[in-house]
Amino acid sequence: MTWIVIRCALLGLLLLTGAASAVENRTLPASKPAVKAEIVTSVEGQLAAFREGEMGKAYAYASTVLQMQTPIRRFVQLVRQGYPEIWSNLRVEFGLVRDDGRRATVTARVFAQDGSSAVYDYVLVKEDDFWRIAGVLRHEAKGETRV
Repeated sequence: MTWIVIRCALLGLLLLTGAASAVENRTLPASKPAVKAEIVTSVEGQLAAFREGEMGKAYAYASTVLQMQTPIRRFVQLVRQGYPEIWSNLRVEFGLVRDDGRRATVTARVFAQDGSSAVYDYVLVKEDDFWRIAGVLRHEAKGETRV
């Protein structure tokens, strides 16, 4: 049991560290339209996979580092318990997308099927010409915003 708690704490720290870098990276330049489309497509792809119940596909959008540190079963559990709007998403609205060619950030308001929504900062990394999600940071407390 202690091992699970330690692992959860480490994973939480990893996700927060990645997301914290998003806050630091506000100085990244705004993405060009083609790059913005690629980044948005990655986030939308993962959200669609969650909607369709395709956990393996959703996991494939995670960065290599995140996958190495988090087995798929734990990944699914973390999203289900810690990111309810992402888990049961209905739609998403994107804010400003920024990148430097290797790292990217995008703010997204994710709307859940129950009518709730939350704002998330996504941190992405470019791996083999594909943008993968390295971390997610929630802006609002759970249940704070209702649509």
